[in-house]
Amino acid sequence: MPPPTIHLVASRSKTGKTTILEKLVPELKQRGLKVAVLKGHLNHYDLDLPGKDSWRFAKAGADVAGMTTPDSYILIGSSPGKSGNEAAADFLKDLDLILVEGNKKTGNPKIEVIRSDLNPEPLLLPNTIALVTDLRDLEVGVPVIDIADHTALADFICSEFLGAALKRVDGAATTGEKEQNRGPGAEGEGALTHFDRSGRPRMVDVSGKDQTGREAYARGEINMAPETLARITAGSMAKGDVLGVAQVAAVMAVKETGRLIPMAHPLGISGVEVDFNPVEGNPAKIEIGVRVKLTGQTGVEMEALTGVSVAALTIYDMCKAVDKNMTIQNIRLIEKKGGRSGYYRREQY
Repeated sequence: MPPPTIHLVASRSKTGKTTILEKLVPELKQRGLKVAVLKGHLNHYDLDLPGKDSWRFAKAGADVAGMTTPDSYILIGSSPGKSGNEAAADFLKDLDLILVEGNKKTGNPKIEVIRSDLNPEPLLLPNTIALVTDLRDLEVGVPVIDIADHTALADFICSEFLGAALKRVDGAATTGEKEQNRGPGAEGEGALTHFDRSGRPRMVDVSGKDQTGREAYARGEINMAPETLARITAGSMAKGDVLGVAQVAAVMAVKETGRLIPMAHPLGISGVEVDFNPVEGNPAKIEIGVRVKLTGQTGVEMEALTGVSVAALTIYDMCKAVDKNMTIQNIRLIEKKGGRSGYYRREQY
């Protein structure tokens, strides 16, 4: 079976596709993978120009023609009824991955390169699986990967396409640090990174990551009796301003997440925003939102989720004297930005 073929495309030239592939290949090789890199969608190549020896060999009927030196080789060929990409993939079936620079018209998976100074508007062609870009806060429906983070790009490709290939690699690292972090029996996408090889819990080492902008937004709900909500909005609770205290509690919780969640990192948070949306009805509820920002080496999803949780618990504490039936529910991550996994947004709130 031919290996996965992934195309690196852009709306124009000079976006750095060649450089990205040049940096990506060593990352993949470190994982023990066999990788081919092709230049795609050319009208011709010098090796196969009419009159050249290789052209003459091919015209004579050779299935494969090419050239060799003492330490390298170049091969060309074709297969009736197949495109160049299809023929190459079939010929290279013993490899783990084929990367192709170019060919926007292919039906194969595509990773699009976006540069703020050259082509800031993404094409988002059919079968685009990710964007590689230097733009921040680019909101699209596919993962967004920092153009300089070649490790993150390799991690993404491995998690999406190479689970089986990585299992075949005997003793080699898989997706970078993830092989060291996985617990016994964990394989492929979704492996838990907070366990070492012996299955013991550990804090993930992020010292090798770049300092980048990170952001996360989480939401949750607390349901209550309509009378309780009315007293909250009127400010008539005995303990005082319920939402004001809950807002302070959320900010404090965000800053203390590294002390509350065992494997979370202590972080220098740069910003916290808290919003409350009282919703009247039967039962009534308050929707809580917490957005957290920082520039650092790890994400702030746990900080946002912790902020929502503690805000909801604070509302319960402030109001439990009059309504012990309140319920806290539906705490979830809505959006995250930055880091190796790029942009994420929950499809349904």
